[in-house]
Amino acid sequence: MKTELTDDALELGRVMDAALAKVGGADLARAAEAGTGIDEVTGILDQLGLWDLRPRESAEDGEAAAAACRSAGRVALPYPVAERLAADPDAGFGAVAVATGPVARVNLISLAPELNWVVSDGRARRAPVVSAGPALGTKLGPLVSEVELGTWESDDSAPLALLLPCWTLLGMLESALDKTRQHMLDRKQFDQPIASFQALQFRLADTTTTLQGFQELAKYTLWSVLSGQPGAAVDVLACRVSALETAETVFRTAHQMHGAMGFCDEVDLSWLSRHSQAIRRLPWGHSQTRKRLLDGMATVPFAGLYGDGLVGAGDHALL
Repeated sequence: MKTELTDDALELGRVMDAALAKVGGADLARAAEAGTGIDEVTGILDQLGLWDLRPRESAEDGEAAAAACRSAGRVALPYPVAERLAADPDAGFGAVAVATGPVARVNLISLAPELNWVVSDGRARRAPVVSAGPALGTKLGPLVSEVELGTWESDDSAPLALLLPCWTLLGMLESALDKTRQHMLDRKQFDQPIASFQALQFRLADTTTTLQGFQELAKYTLWSVLSGQPGAAVDVLACRVSALETAETVFRTAHQMHGAMGFCDEVDLSWLSRHSQAIRRLPWGHSQTRKRLLDGMATVPFAGLYGDGLVGAGDHALL
């Protein structure tokens, strides 16, 4: 088992963090909802050489792709980085998203309609996107569009297509917690920072521990998928369950520590929280993801990160 990214992957993440911060960071998300700034984003990503990565073919490229998705998440980057890196360009597809049904909802497709999108059903089938509508513009999915799908065929991209958005969400959660920690140091009550209040310290410590657990699980799952472990498909579903539960915890703490200002558009936390909603709700929310996990565990051996044994049919418990 390998739970540390390569030095090259970490360096790519640092370079991407610096490049995105230089051009505005979370302001890119603000610009995207206003219909501007996309050319600047694509130019930066092209310069970084992200699209030369082949995570489906190389474990090293897979780790670099995960680091790139994490960096994109830290600023709620309005571009389908995970979807593009998970695709199979050799098969003629430029981006892949996980969705279900003949008419589905896909995030960020309106920002890159030229990529020749394909949809995976999360198991072993895919269908090309025949047509896509404009972004719905809702508060919980500002860049989500409805798409019409073509004929389904066999596919093996589901694990990576489900996993890389989890790394994007990981970046969002890390950024949200960092901004919360800084806010607690800056905000004063009774002439002292609220970070000095013991109850808030305990709350932040508990939330940080939860996030660290998800970080380790995300790295374990990346190894499982890239090394082709027998239970990789179930590992990905377990990782998504953890991602959704951790997101609930982190954003609850972040908003409570910020108070009402955490919902104001002037605060970056508001944009991270809103743009996380599409990842958290699509293709499935917590209940449906957990159901798929339990169904998968009934037929696929599942080795937990913190346990040595395999979970067989009927053993519906997360190790």
